[in-house]
Amino acid sequence: MPTASTVSKSTTATKPVRKTRTRKARTTKPTPTVKTVTVAKVSTPKTSKSQTRTLKAIKRPSASKLITPQRYWSDIKTRWAIHNYEITMLVSDFSKVVTFVTPYHTQLVKQVKAWTV
Repeated sequence: MPTASTVSKSTTATKPVRKTRTRKARTTKPTPTVKTVTVAKVSTPKTSKSQTRTLKAIKRPSASKLITPQRYWSDIKTRWAIHNYEITMLVSDFSKVVTFVTPYHTQLVKQVKAWTV
């Protein structure tokens, strides 16, 4: 382990000044616009025209499609009842596994005790 006499601290050496990054100025959010996309049609023997297709602007979903708080609460209750049922079935399956494994476990314990005695 180095001692205080072997460790040299340089007081004349200074660290270079750290530069900070500049950030771009924030811009306002662009409003959604309808874009026009030109799609080239595969040329066929009859004609070789191009089609113009417009994309729809994104719209907020209608509030009429939302469910009422009462339906939401009943949905939560139903999901919770399903959860409780599944957990009950899981516990019953674990108890079946325990009852199945118990005789083998006791047999193994007796065999290991016979080896150590």
